[in-house]
Amino acid sequence: MESGKVSKALVYLGLPTIVGLLMTGFYNFIDSFFVAQLGTAQMGAISIAYPLVTLIPGIGLLFGNGGAAYISELLGAGEKKKAEVVLSSTFFYCMLASVGFQAVLLFLKPLLRAMGASPAVLPYAMEYTGILIFGFLFQIPSICLMNLVRAEGAVSLSTASQIIGSVVNVILDPIFIWPLGMGIAGSAWTDVIGQFISVAILLPYYLRHKSYLNLSIKNVRFESWFVKPIFKVGIPIFAINLFQSLSLSAANIAAAPFGDKTIAALGIANRVVGMTTFAITGFSRGYQTFISYNYGARHFDRIHEATRKAYLWSITGGVILSVLQIVFAQPIVGAFSRDPEVIRQGVRAMWGASVFFWTYGFQAMAIVYLLCIKFSKSGFIFSISRQGIIYLPVLILLAWAAGKTGIYYAQAAADVVTTVLILSFLAGTKKKRTALLQAQTAG
Repeated sequence: MESGKVSKALVYLGLPTIVGLLMTGFYNFIDSFFVAQLGTAQMGAISIAYPLVTLIPGIGLLFGNGGAAYISELLGAGEKKKAEVVLSSTFFYCMLASVGFQAVLLFLKPLLRAMGASPAVLPYAMEYTGILIFGFLFQIPSICLMNLVRAEGAVSLSTASQIIGSVVNVILDPIFIWPLGMGIAGSAWTDVIGQFISVAILLPYYLRHKSYLNLSIKNVRFESWFVKPIFKVGIPIFAINLFQSLSLSAANIAAAPFGDKTIAALGIANRVVGMTTFAITGFSRGYQTFISYNYGARHFDRIHEATRKAYLWSITGGVILSVLQIVFAQPIVGAFSRDPEVIRQGVRAMWGASVFFWTYGFQAMAIVYLLCIKFSKSGFIFSISRQGIIYLPVLILLAWAAGKTGIYYAQAAADVVTTVLILSFLAGTKKKRTALLQAQTAG
C-alpha cells in the first residue's frame, strides 16, 4: 500500500471485497428467488423485512469499518499498540450491540405493521423476521470482523468467510424450504447458519494468534482518543445503512395503499439493485483501506492518484450495471414471480431504480474520500443524502404527485440531486482541501 503500483493495490484490496459482498448480495437474491416461489404474500413478507436486513450490516460497519479505517491509519503511522487497543475495543462494542439489538423482538409485531405489513403478510413477516433478528447475534460480529481483518491485510480471509457462508446458505435454502417443509422459516434459518459459519471462520484468525495484531479483552478501553476517530468514519457509514433502511420502509409504506403486489414488485427491484450496489460498495471499502493507510503515512500523492482511478472505475462500472439492469429487467423480475401484475410493476420499479444508478459510484468514492481526509461533517451529510435527507422528501413529493410511478423514480431523482450537491461542494472546497493536505505534509 505504501510503495506498490496504485492501480494494483486498489484491485488487490477492492476485488476480494467486491466478490465477498456480491456473494452476500447473491444469497439475499437467491433467498428472494426461493421465497417468491412460495407466493406473493411470502415475497411481500421479505420485502417488509428487507429494511432490517439492510440496517443490521450498518451496525457491523459502524464498528468494523470505523475501527478498520483507524487501524489502517495507525499501522501506516507505525502505532501497533494503539492499533491493538482499537481492534479489541471495537470488537467488544460490536458484540454488545449484537446482544442489545435482540430487544427489537419485544415490539416486533407493531414495528412490522408500521413498516407496511398487511394482515395477509404479517404472519409470514413475523416468522421470517423473528428468526433473522436472532441471527443478528452472528451477523453483526461477522461484518465487523470482516472489516477488521482486512485492515491488517487479510483480505482473502475476509472474502473467504463471506463466500463460504453464502455458498452454504444457497445450498441449504431449497432443502430447508421444501424437503424439510419449513417454508419461509427455512429461508431465515439458512441465513443464521451462514452467518454463524462466517464468524467461525474469522474468529480463529485472532484466537489462534495468526494475526499481526493481538485481540485481547485486556486491551478493551472506552477512551475518546480512539472512540472519536472510529465514530467519525463509522457513524456516516452506519447512517448510509440506517437511511437506506428508512427509505425502504418509507417506500413500502407509500406503496401499501396500492396492495401487496406493488410491495412485492418493489421488493424484487430493491433486492436486485441492492445486490449490484454491493459491487460498488465493495470497491469503496478497498479504496478506503488504501487512502486511510496512506493518509497515516502522509503519502498524499498516492491518495490523489487512487482517487482519480476510483472515480473512473466506479462510474464506468456503475454505467455498465445500470444498462444491464434496464435491459434485462423483464427476465430478472419474471424469474421471481409468475404474476403478470407483479412482473409489470417490477419492471417499472427496476427501470426507475436503475436509470441514474451509475451516479452511486461517484457518490460512494467521494464520501469515503471526504471521511478519510478528515472532512467528517461533510462526509456525514452526504452519506445520509442519497437515501435520507434528499430521498425522503423526494419520495413524499413524487408519491403524492405521481403515485406508483413517483415511488419507482424517487431514487433516480434523489441520485441526481445528491450528485449535483457533491460536485458543487468538491468544486467549492478544492483550495481548502489542497491547503489541508499541504499542511499535513509540512507537519
